[in-house]
Amino acid sequence: MTTRSRPVLAGSLALLIGLSGCTSAGSSPGAASSTITEPSAPPPTTVPVPSSPAGSEPNPGSGVMVPIEPGGGDGSGGMPQPTMVTPMAGLMGVHRVGAAALETSVDGGRLSVTIAWWSGVEPCNVLAGVDVARDGNTITLTVREGASRLDVACIEIAVYKATIVDLGELDPGDYTVAAFGDAPPVRVTLPG
Repeated sequence: MTTRSRPVLAGSLALLIGLSGCTSAGSSPGAASSTITEPSAPPPTTVPVPSSPAGSEPNPGSGVMVPIEPGGGDGSGGMPQPTMVTPMAGLMGVHRVGAAALETSVDGGRLSVTIAWWSGVEPCNVLAGVDVARDGNTITLTVREGASRLDVACIEIAVYKATIVDLGELDPGDYTVAAFGDAPPVRVTLPG
């Protein structure tokens, strides 16, 4: 080895040592997770990135975390385009999931709602359905997810999902559509 190559080797070794200290929250108890943030930027959302090459099976234990900008990193500050999903029957461990966004659509007297939420990958996180509760002119939606298989490990990566809920024909008037989670309620008027 020449003296000239030692700084490059030392820098590469420091990078490897730094990366080896990063672990995911799902690893051994007491392990720390590291993220890189810029001083004046809002705190980034961290998602694990599989270490497998493209086209191969993901490595569920990679534990590498990278920061992404809130709003999908498209620079607009808005939410990313969701992956549209449909409910599946026969899921295990069904539980409610907080909604992130609601968007209503009116066609005559028919009201539909696109409800979006952050989730994980299938088969560990699969839409079971959306519960609909009505109290007067307030309609509350609750997303429910479960697992289609329990004998697999899934990578821990955030997936923005959505589904459309058809609320059917409603009487003319003002309605409030709300959801379990952080999605702000939406007011909508159905014509008479």
